[in-house]
Amino acid sequence: MKPIVLATDGSPSAAEATLKAVNLARTLGAPLVAVAVEHVDFPMYGYYGYTQILADVTEIERDHVRKTLVQARSVAAEALVECETVHATGPVVDAVCGVADEREAQMIVIGAHGWGPIRRAIHGSISTGVLHEARCPVLVVRGGPEALIETTPALDEAVIAS
Repeated sequence: MKPIVLATDGSPSAAEATLKAVNLARTLGAPLVAVAVEHVDFPMYGYYGYTQILADVTEIERDHVRKTLVQARSVAAEALVECETVHATGPVVDAVCGVADEREAQMIVIGAHGWGPIRRAIHGSISTGVLHEARCPVLVVRGGPEALIETTPALDEAVIAS
């Protein structure tokens, strides 16, 4: 059976996406592949202490990705869902879509912060990038308190049934 790929960064919206992905995988009897991407973006010019700062930030990011994947695997294990974890590096959208392509995923599940158009324009949007680049269906799960208000149980059941 083709897996469901969960893209996670450990954020509250990713936590909502994790729950949704685990529920879908359990319902469909599909394996889950959780991917977190280590991506440190620093300017290429140097200054005093640059090398050490870059090394420290990289190690912090690496540790965050490890913890994020452990958490995703733990949530899946509690639901008795098989979960492979992938610690990827590089541009986030490319890495997530690459893992989905390699595993021939039936779906990608990803969280969205729910930013407005101005914040998306300034910061970018990983979920939008994945929507545009993925070769398989993408389920974007909005996290935070807004998701609890906007979620409709009937819609959830319809998504699971389809």
